[in-house]
Amino acid sequence: MSLRRQAFDRPAALPGRSRVGFALAPPRTPRTMTATRSQLRGLVAVLSLSFLVACSANRLTREEEARQLEIHTETCGSYLNMGEYQRAEDQALRGLAIDEDDFTLNLYLARALLRQGAVDDILKAEHVLSKLPTDEDFRVPLSLGEILERKALAQSEAASGVSSGERYTEAPDPEARATELNEDARRSFERSLQRYREALELQPNDTEVLNGLVRVTALTGQFEDSLAWCEAVVRITESDRLFWRSHLERGNISAREEERIWSNIRKLRDLEQAIRLHAATVLNMELDRPAEAAAELDAILAFYPEIPEVHSQKAQILVKLERYEEAIASIDSYLRLIGHDFDHPDVQRAYRIRGDCEAALVRADN
Repeated sequence: MSLRRQAFDRPAALPGRSRVGFALAPPRTPRTMTATRSQLRGLVAVLSLSFLVACSANRLTREEEARQLEIHTETCGSYLNMGEYQRAEDQALRGLAIDEDDFTLNLYLARALLRQGAVDDILKAEHVLSKLPTDEDFRVPLSLGEILERKALAQSEAASGVSSGERYTEAPDPEARATELNEDARRSFERSLQRYREALELQPNDTEVLNGLVRVTALTGQFEDSLAWCEAVVRITESDRLFWRSHLERGNISAREEERIWSNIRKLRDLEQAIRLHAATVLNMELDRPAEAAAELDAILAFYPEIPEVHSQKAQILVKLERYEEAIASIDSYLRLIGHDFDHPDVQRAYRIRGDCEAALVRADN
């Protein structure tokens, strides 16, 4: 079984921002991130007992150190999988106190810091990753790519703030400073893309890596490339859904295993939904290809038919295409699902667009 399939459950992805509303993919989980909460409590209990034994003996044997290191690694991976990043950081630091050069714990520490997201945490993660080789585990260049992406976004936002006067700068020439920050952002984006490509060479078809490429190519205006990476993610999610559904056809799976499989299928659908929403936005807003954008939204509605926002986006695209009857149907679906009061601004706007569509149909008949 491929790593991509056997390690599906993993922490949430890096939050991103883009004027095109890009999609986010859930991160991969290493093999060690498999403990349930009850198993984790057991690991922690064993760990506590090990500490008591160590204190009574006043020193640890090599075997005891190796066992504690294994427990810290397993526990850290489990906390990462659960999204409990501060606890994951704590376990990584405890393990690194035993062996400061342990590759896996350093990687887990960097991932935990990166997921916490504060500026200091990101800088610490970058420092930790700088000590690790980039050609042994794809998560090292992947994490470096995420850090550089965040730096680029921060530099770009700073440039906009300085240029508009909303952000203070000590530079004597604010416009020159804004230009310098934009150039820094450009270089950071380029280095981020390079790191993502390095990760992809080590782990082809990893959706977290591909999603980074989706984001950064969109952020840098490489919209055709971003769509190509979207297609790659969609192909993988479709293939993986078939893979997990084939497991459902086995007659000897437990109820717990069945729920785990359905959970994986739902996550794959969520990922595909986010990617297709990104593709639809790029196609409609950036490349002026509304018919293709509508097709992407139809693909989402095929398995998530009750998302009001998708019906809203589709209606606006159909109006642009002058397919007014279909637009009215999409607006009616939106109004049925949205659950807002009649006086809500979004509802009022939907009714106005619906009225415009009806008027256009009357004009067409005359």
